[in-house]
Amino acid sequence: MKIAGAAALLMIALLAGCAKEKPPEAVKRFSIHGEVMRLDQQDKLATIRHQKIEGYMEAMTMTFPVKDAQEFSQLQTGNCIDGTVFVQGDSFWVGEIKHLDTPGDHCVAPPAAK
Repeated sequence: MKIAGAAALLMIALLAGCAKEKPPEAVKRFSIHGEVMRLDQQDKLATIRHQKIEGYMEAMTMTFPVKDAQEFSQLQTGNCIDGTVFVQGDSFWVGEIKHLDTPGDHCVAPPAAK
């Protein structure tokens, strides 16, 4: 009987240790300015040619998930946008998208030659 009680206490201690999950990382926010180059309707992905994202990455063309279905539905290829890149751990997505009136060719200047 004492062995069963000790085993039960050990099991409770092990389960209590497992319940302590690491809290989720804070969401970081970065401003993005760019042009929508391609849209993947099925996976809600927007390929954006963007200027340097200060504190996050250099200017490039990259594909971003768009979590908000309504925001994604309003995007069109060629749109010039401002928005926010959200980063949480290994996950990232774009949101808070604002459409600008700038024509596509003038939306994002190509990076300066080195």
